[in-house]
Amino acid sequence: MTFDEFSKLSLEDKVYKVFEHGYEVMGRQFLYFDIKLYSFFDFYVELWYLPSVNKIDRVDILSMDEVLQLYKHEFDISGLFD
Repeated sequence: MTFDEFSKLSLEDKVYKVFEHGYEVMGRQFLYFDIKLYSFFDFYVELWYLPSVNKIDRVDILSMDEVLQLYKHEFDISGLFD
């Protein structure tokens, strides 16, 4: 699936596709949301889950630069410098 094909899907279809073909990479929290990052074909996708209402509120497509910026504190590269 391409970036363009995915972006044209409904929210519900995006969620199903990510659960079916995506690989969870890591997660983070922002305000009231639990956000999960998925590797999905050749790009990354975030699912924004709102636990208080048990609902996925949005699905965002991220570039590699956005992933690195948002998750930079999650990467431990200290072992590369031993």
